[in-house]
Amino acid sequence: MTIKDIAKECGCAIGTVSRVLNEHPDVSDKTREKVLAVVQKHGFVLNSNAKQLKSQERKNIVVIVKGTSSPLLNSLLERLQKKFESLPYTVSVVVLDEKDDKSEKAVRLYYETKPVAFVFLGGNPDKYSKEFDRVKVPCVLISNEADFVESEYLSSVSIDNKQGAYCATKYLIEHGHKNIGIIGGTLDSEVSCDRYEGFLKAMKENNLSFDVETSYEKSKFSMEGGYSAVENLIEKNKSITAFFAMSDVMAMGACRKLNELGYRVPDDFSLVGFDGIKLGNYFFPRLTTIRQTEDELVEKGLDVLLNCIEKDSKAIHLHVPFEFIEGESVRKIN
Repeated sequence: MTIKDIAKECGCAIGTVSRVLNEHPDVSDKTREKVLAVVQKHGFVLNSNAKQLKSQERKNIVVIVKGTSSPLLNSLLERLQKKFESLPYTVSVVVLDEKDDKSEKAVRLYYETKPVAFVFLGGNPDKYSKEFDRVKVPCVLISNEADFVESEYLSSVSIDNKQGAYCATKYLIEHGHKNIGIIGGTLDSEVSCDRYEGFLKAMKENNLSFDVETSYEKSKFSMEGGYSAVENLIEKNKSITAFFAMSDVMAMGACRKLNELGYRVPDDFSLVGFDGIKLGNYFFPRLTTIRQTEDELVEKGLDVLLNCIEKDSKAIHLHVPFEFIEGESVRKIN
């Protein structure tokens, strides 16, 4: 027995039967009695599981995480899932490989699962393809800036990457370092470009030159990347005394390689990271770094998204404060 069968026997529309079963008030008493009589006659029971599933689908939020090797993204995801526990939304987490197209995946999920919103953790916002315009629900990118992406639905919450890199570089310069190598991402990435610009600003303000050919080594944002990059930098430029790594995991990989080569941080080389992941507190030496305030990133990111969903607010782009962490990986030199 189905709702369609009940409607046929009662001589009512399927929608009317559905309203009676779901206890909607906009049905006449006479019609309600007629429908309930047929329901009782056949012992019909509404499938509450299907009803609940349908409701969940309408209120599902998809979280897309770019990459599995980032401690920062894993920490953000953990905090985000905790926040969602008290909210009337279901959450689907999709983890993509570094090479996967985030825009293409989002568009496919948009049409297949009909979510009410998307949360993006990680990935380069400059990689959003034109196809992303087909996503017509609120979206927020947490941890990276996306103010230049042409989408009326995409918000972003991040720290100021330029200012963070400027602060880290200025600290190295104040400690006497003039020849600084960079372990960074490819410069077609908006995140890497912003951090590079912040670095150059600090160098320029102190009248220090920088040769990108001999002092910048491209790397993946991983320990393996930093491990390989630092040796290449040392071979290319013998005058380097310090390294600015664009992520803590890069810095940790670099530190490991330096140790294997017989060098010590900070006795032989100073090192500054970026992100402020928890592991850095237990690393030896404790990393000097720019800490992304994870709780605030998640809090603000979720506030922005919920305002867009529930209040139809426009997409916005916010910066939250970062923290400079003075660790043990930088030595003052003459």
